[in-house]
Amino acid sequence: MKRTIKFIAMILSLMIFATACGQATEEVFDVSFNEETGIAEDLNGFTMTYAITTSTLFGDQSSESVLGFNSGTLFADEAAKRISDIEKTYNCTIDPFYNIDGASLDKFNTHSLSGVFYCDVLQGRSDLMSSSIKPGLYQSINSLSEYIDYTDSEKWGTSYMLESMCWDGQLYGILPASWPELNYSSFGYPFVANMTLASTLGIPDLRETVENKEWNWEKFEETLVMGTVIEGGETKIYGMSAHPPYLGEMLLRSNGDAMIKAKDDGSYYWGYTDNQALKAIEEFRKIYNGEFAYTIDHVNTEPDPVVNVFVDGLAILTVVDTEQLFGYNGKISKNVENYAILPIPTGPDVEPGYIFSVHESMRSMMAFSILSKNVESSAFIIDKLYEPLEGFEDKEEIKDFMAYNYFFDDRDADIFFKMFENTEYNYFIEGMRLFNESVTERKNKAISEIIDSYKTKNQNIINSEIASAKDTMKELWPE
Repeated sequence: MKRTIKFIAMILSLMIFATACGQATEEVFDVSFNEETGIAEDLNGFTMTYAITTSTLFGDQSSESVLGFNSGTLFADEAAKRISDIEKTYNCTIDPFYNIDGASLDKFNTHSLSGVFYCDVLQGRSDLMSSSIKPGLYQSINSLSEYIDYTDSEKWGTSYMLESMCWDGQLYGILPASWPELNYSSFGYPFVANMTLASTLGIPDLRETVENKEWNWEKFEETLVMGTVIEGGETKIYGMSAHPPYLGEMLLRSNGDAMIKAKDDGSYYWGYTDNQALKAIEEFRKIYNGEFAYTIDHVNTEPDPVVNVFVDGLAILTVVDTEQLFGYNGKISKNVENYAILPIPTGPDVEPGYIFSVHESMRSMMAFSILSKNVESSAFIIDKLYEPLEGFEDKEEIKDFMAYNYFFDDRDADIFFKMFENTEYNYFIEGMRLFNESVTERKNKAISEIIDSYKTKNQNIINSEIASAKDTMKELWPE
């Protein structure tokens, strides 16, 4: 009965939306082009309304911001200059409005479903924005390919970064990937080491261990044991403080397995049933609930308390969401001087030096409203707006800036950016992480039994929520 009611409600919403769209004014693209150069020169005074709903990297939702950069900072000044230059060059106005008492994803959805214009372009967290795809609230990006080259991964993000915004052959969101900082707090989950504390306990230089491609499960276990200090039956320092879902998320993939795999016939299945994944699951259980459980803090297990333990010098290692590294929530860079960024230690079935990461959501995702007053003009403006900022035209310049300002060692920046460039969507919102949480909680159950209890459930999620996105990626990025 509940499903029937939900279905009827969705049909009614879509009927209202379709009726409203049918009454909307027909779109006219009014850019004037120079016939000799083919370059647009005049947008005839068009105003692009830009709703920015994401919390920023360098401030909370209530901070004053310029396109996601805190006011008064170098990048905010560059963003403001870019807006001014575009407005003057192309005879248009860019009108951004922000979270507090302003931009709202809920308002966007409510307005759009009623056929009422809210904004031309929406920016926010991809996990929240993706729910607006199926009701048809966004214009597809690939239909705007004359203005936005979505295959330019340096500028708009890789296909894996955009995966959550793919559906039924269409892409509905892009990232300002060539701009510094906006997306660097969007992924997880690197290992972080307190190098000063590790040195006092005689732990070999972990940066060198990674550099020599020796950072594997065995070295990880050795580090946990060496980093655990027990005095009088009380643990004074732990080898690691960890939010178990983060640790599990990474260790389950550390032997090279993928959560979603394709069969020869093009269908998809849950990869954690493969042998290489089973080895990783066993390793995770051995670390967290088995032989090495005493080296992990099992009292403070939520993300913020986990970081507090690390910052207070009570753990050698931690595994974190990158927003805990720097920015508004970045306790680690503010409180730990010599911290190292480490990839996840690898299993026996991958090449040494294997690096990856995952994300639950990408911040600063951008989508074009289906009710935009002029979606083509908006696409043209967004393309010009998010050209690389002056002085940061390539990745090396951005990396050098980040290394100087946020990292203790250039090797940390190298690892950080390699993880970022190799991030994949983990379908956390859809429920695909429940399995690794169950491995932690049901420690007395056989792994095979836990897998069997999730097989059908996860395959249903793959069939209903994931297969379409994967097929769209193959279609839009065939190479």
